[in-house]
Amino acid sequence: MKKILAIILMISVATGMFSGCSTPVEEVNVETKADTITFVDGLGKTVSLKKNPQRVVSLYTSYLDLWYLAGGKAVGRVDSRENVPEEAKNIDTVGSYTSPNMEKILSLQPDLILINSTVNAQAALIPMLEKSDISYLALEYNNFKDYINMLKIFTELTGREDLYQRNALDTKKKIDSIIEKIPQDRKPSILLLQGSSKSVSVKLPNTTVGEMLQELGTVNIAYDESLKEEDMEVFSMEKVIEKDPDFIFVQTMGDVEETTSRIKKDIEGNPAWGYLKAVKEGKYIFLPKDLFLFKPNERYAEAYETLAKMLYPDIFK
Repeated sequence: MKKILAIILMISVATGMFSGCSTPVEEVNVETKADTITFVDGLGKTVSLKKNPQRVVSLYTSYLDLWYLAGGKAVGRVDSRENVPEEAKNIDTVGSYTSPNMEKILSLQPDLILINSTVNAQAALIPMLEKSDISYLALEYNNFKDYINMLKIFTELTGREDLYQRNALDTKKKIDSIIEKIPQDRKPSILLLQGSSKSVSVKLPNTTVGEMLQELGTVNIAYDESLKEEDMEVFSMEKVIEKDPDFIFVQTMGDVEETTSRIKKDIEGNPAWGYLKAVKEGKYIFLPKDLFLFKPNERYAEAYETLAKMLYPDIFK
């Protein structure tokens, strides 16, 4: 079996994401032949893949969902209790996404494996897959642009360009129509937090939700070009008080009750918290996990509209 080069589909998270304007989505250029597709990946390498793989194993649930959106089917997936396509709930599991079971993967005799290249435990499998002569795609999925490009490649592999139109291009039209309605004379300031039962961190414009908020005309108070990214992600009550954002959005990981308890302990216990504009005006909002923790995929337009209604209720009624 021909080995397939690792593909990294990503848009730079440097200047473009922090520029304060939406970057147009450029579709990946795919050359289609009778039984293969060829395109240039994010590293500038030309990659050829065989069409219609029959035994696909996905090591990341969002990729599994995308594969089914593209009309594909899989024989194996990682353990997950949420966001699994209905048709894939009863297929074999091959460990967790942070600890995939290579022996189990090989037992399924896959002809294509979908890998998240940003997860170390998955990237570590690549040498073994190459040694075993097993085809794989090592993907990175950060934002809506990546969603568009991944669906383009997936639907070319499955031969379902109609699903690319429905789940990608039609979704993009809906998002564009939402962004067009954003008032140019308003720049609401926001603080985006991600909480778990163990910690609370600040999220930047180069994250999935952070980019959506930026495209909807907001200013993230955590971004400071003079600081390193890891320094910007540290929660500072002093900075929050100084900037006093118009909105505070919270993404929750794991158990919502445990996460809420942690946030109350680490943040809400500070007497100054109740004096913040967003808290006093009811703009301290916990975001629903199904749209804003997991990748929304075909629900991207719904996610954008949900945020737009929170930010501009007079316009998006």
